[in-house]
Amino acid sequence: MTLLPLESLLWLCPVALFTGFIKAGIPSLGTLLTVSVALVFPPRDALGITLLYLLVGDMVAVSLYWRRAHWQELSKMLLPVLAGILLGGFSLSFLDNDNMGLALGLLVIILVSMEPFRPRLNAWALAHPVSVRSGSGILAGFATTIGNAAGPILSLYFLLLKLDKLSFVGTGAIFFLFVNVSKIPIFIGQGVFQPQYYGSVLLTAPLVLVGAIGGRLFLQWVSQLWFNRIVLTFTAIAGFWLLIRYFTG
Repeated sequence: MTLLPLESLLWLCPVALFTGFIKAGIPSLGTLLTVSVALVFPPRDALGITLLYLLVGDMVAVSLYWRRAHWQELSKMLLPVLAGILLGGFSLSFLDNDNMGLALGLLVIILVSMEPFRPRLNAWALAHPVSVRSGSGILAGFATTIGNAAGPILSLYFLLLKLDKLSFVGTGAIFFLFVNVSKIPIFIGQGVFQPQYYGSVLLTAPLVLVGAIGGRLFLQWVSQLWFNRIVLTFTAIAGFWLLIRYFTG
């Protein structure tokens, strides 16, 4: 089993811990995880490395929260999400990561900026549930395929549904396990997974469970009001981070 140099392994350790924390605590921070890995590894390689950790985190989160999932809503989003995943897989073949980072960053900022209008958006969404669900599903499927960045989109949609924090995390756990497994054939076909990273990811993967314990304790401690605020704050940070990364190279 080939391992990466020590400095790279030391970087992957907090990545694994953070993966567990976000999966069991605040799922919307997944975009920050992808960007963090891309600071050290090539963007396409980072996409594959991140997905391997996320799959481990998904399984842990599902085991903790599957009973709180909003199954009816998940079933209705299935087809739109699959459409978004296929669109994202097609885009991977000819769009570079920088341009996609710019597009995703702008999209996230636009979505977050709409938060002050959420009461009106709630009313509109209730009147047009199919359009809102379909649009969110397609965007989330596309964003998760080209950048593991569906978290901000789904977080805003789940807040719109007024899910409590446990239902929020439980629904997100099932959703992300489904979409991340669906992405595996696309990533293999696009050459995103690189075998030289497998050993190092396997060695550090148990830290995902340690991080999940911390995330679960945090979720039990934080109030619903502050949970919503944290989700929105870090969603905005993720969007700005993508923009800064694009403009600073």
